[in-house]
Amino acid sequence: MGFEERCGVKARLSALGVTILLSACMPVAVPMGGQVPPEYSPEEGRISSLESALADAMIQIEKMKARTVSSGDELPAIPPNAETGRCYARMLLPPAYVSRVEQRVVKEASERIETVPATYAMFNEQVLVSEEHIRLTVVPATYKWLEEHTEVLPARSEQVLVNAAEYKTVLEDVIVSPEELVWQRGRGELEKIDEETGEIVHQRRIPATYKKISKQVLVAPAQYRKEVTPPVYETLRKRVVDVPEHTIEEVVPAKYKTVTVQREIAPEKEVRHPIAPIYKSFSYREKVADARLDWRMIPCEREVSKDLVYSLQRALRAKGYDTGGLDGVLGKYTLAAIHDYQKSQGLATGRLSVEVIDALGISWLAAQ
Repeated sequence: MGFEERCGVKARLSALGVTILLSACMPVAVPMGGQVPPEYSPEEGRISSLESALADAMIQIEKMKARTVSSGDELPAIPPNAETGRCYARMLLPPAYVSRVEQRVVKEASERIETVPATYAMFNEQVLVSEEHIRLTVVPATYKWLEEHTEVLPARSEQVLVNAAEYKTVLEDVIVSPEELVWQRGRGELEKIDEETGEIVHQRRIPATYKKISKQVLVAPAQYRKEVTPPVYETLRKRVVDVPEHTIEEVVPAKYKTVTVQREIAPEKEVRHPIAPIYKSFSYREKVADARLDWRMIPCEREVSKDLVYSLQRALRAKGYDTGGLDGVLGKYTLAAIHDYQKSQGLATGRLSVEVIDALGISWLAAQ
């Protein structure tokens, strides 16, 4: 059975007029502190596994015992081995637990890697400073002066007016509206309507209209002559390349020098150191039997005297339980204190029992 989650369960059971309060809670694992083995070996791991197997076997034995008890007959109707003159009641026995300590690995086995640096030595070597190459030397260009006859203005020709053009003014008739024929209705009673053909119309000619305009007419065109102007020349002196720029190739030999260099004689390496796992102990309670009802001896009603209740209250208050006062009355506060004490001691709960009185060290028969 694994860890039980923390819980709080309260149930009220009623059997034969007895009201029983059930409360069960499984605590979580409580760490007991870390354990770091100084050195790890397979033998220690084997011992740890054997101890764990032994603890599992003990728990299985407890479970088998609990199942043997719970798998028997149902709770008998009357308490077995009852004593004459004593009172009994069904009370709730709390679940049975077994304490267990388990070692767990909190950090797996690993290894530490140590790096051993490489070793070096100094050597003298010839080192190439500059390779053989070709050096190019630039020879600048040379120049000379030349004279050149250059045209500054080209030859040109132009037209010169000799006689201007002559014009005269003339008059000309221009038609404004052309001649046209139009139809017109008749006039008067006789020309408007014909009794046989209807309305009477007749055609009329409207003559064209003209107007006079004046315009200039060329009499003699203008006269021109062509005049030619010769080109203009100038003598210029200019600088021209005599020998163009060029390069000369020169072979430069390689250069060397002696230097001291560091060379690796042993490469870097890794050394692995194993690290043992780290363990931590955990203690927890494992449930091996559920809560169940069982017969328990209780003080009879005639035996619950005021002196007995007073002794109970005083004993419970001495152990830190609140009974509501020292009045010798078995009230709700005293019953609650009894119930809390039963739970803390793992006793059967539900009401006042003889085992509670004995656990508190009270001589209840003498207190009657």
